[in-house]
Amino acid sequence: MTLDSLTAPVDWVRLWEDSYDDRSRIMLKDYEIDDWSERAEDYSESRRTNNYEFGELVYSTLALHEVVSPDSRVLEIGAGPGTFVIPFARKVDHMTAVEPAEGMRRMISQNAAEAGVKNYDIIPKIWQDVNIEDLRGRYDLTIASTVIWMFRDIMTQISRMEEVTRGHCCVVGGVSTGQTFETELWKKIMGNVPYPQYPEYPLIYNLLYMHGRVPHVRLINYTSARKLENMLRMYRVFYSIYTEVTPEVEEIIRDELHRDSGEGPYVRKYRSAVVWWNPAVRRKELNGIS
Repeated sequence: MTLDSLTAPVDWVRLWEDSYDDRSRIMLKDYEIDDWSERAEDYSESRRTNNYEFGELVYSTLALHEVVSPDSRVLEIGAGPGTFVIPFARKVDHMTAVEPAEGMRRMISQNAAEAGVKNYDIIPKIWQDVNIEDLRGRYDLTIASTVIWMFRDIMTQISRMEEVTRGHCCVVGGVSTGQTFETELWKKIMGNVPYPQYPEYPLIYNLLYMHGRVPHVRLINYTSARKLENMLRMYRVFYSIYTEVTPEVEEIIRDELHRDSGEGPYVRKYRSAVVWWNPAVRRKELNGIS
């Protein structure tokens, strides 16, 4: 090992790409839009926990730091069942949801109707297919959470996020809490196959910083609650990406869930990092470098 190798800057984008590639190598198939439609009900149940606790905490974090306000127009990428659409729309001027899965769009409409929310619209596409020229500079905040790990070309998609905002961008990424249930279940089903990593934070923070952005971060803790059948559906879809979900595999999942929480509800504690930045501000400007 040379001194140069010890002092060379870390290529955070390469680490992101390596993580993506490592997952891809052990997948039987990629996620499909129909997979997300199948998961719409269980995902909605999760995001609705404690009256949209996850979305409310993200909103309050951003509002506290004057990133979002009652006058804001917000674009959510990969909106799912209304993760941010519902709690944000209660407080902002307008929400736009980018969501390709029909099942998720149906849950957005259903949840919005139940919440009395009408100030939103839906773009039924994957983010990569959205025409940026149609949206350039129309939003005060562009935000993404669940889908960010799907982008191998992470900086390309972040640049696209920046092009549609006249204010801030935000990525909400998972942070490990040290819970062992998922890794132990994986070993019982997949044996020695490496567990897929989704290292959104702090990787996303570091690659933003490396590319001249000035990211800010706050951590939030929240809970998710699901019924047994919804948990089984979630794991059935997840493991179908990596292996054949046989009756034996389903029995392992059911047994482990019962051992963990009985007949439910199945409550999980999570931690996420709320990372935001102003695209107009670059690190060299703060350092006084022209």
